Amino acid sequence: MKARKSKDIQKALQKQGFESFTEKDHHQLHYLVVDGKKQAIFTYVGKAPLSPELMDTLSGQLQLSEEKMAESFFSGRLNPEKYVGMLREKEIIG
Repeated sequence: MKARKSKDIQKALQKQGFESFTEKDHHQLHYLVVDGKKQAIFTYVGKAPLSPELMDTLSGQLQLSEEKMAESFFSGRLNPEKYVGMLREKEIIG
C-alpha cells in the first residue's frame, strides 16, 4: 500500500464516521462512531506521513483485510454504509 499524508488519512477517517479525540501532543485517537456509540474500531494518527508499512498496520486496525477495499477507504471512494455493513457482516460491530 502506498504512503499517505496524515491529513489525508484523517479526512478519510472522518468521512467514514470516525471521531477524533486528542490523546497526546502529537497523536490523535480516532474511534468509529455508529448510531452515536463508540465502536471497538480505533487507531492513532500522528502528524507525519504514514509509510507503506504503517498503512498496512492501520488497515489491519480498521479491519480492512483486502488491499482494494483499503485503497478505496483511504482515497475516499468507499461508501461509509458499505464499510459499516462489512464490519457488521464480519460481526466486528453490533
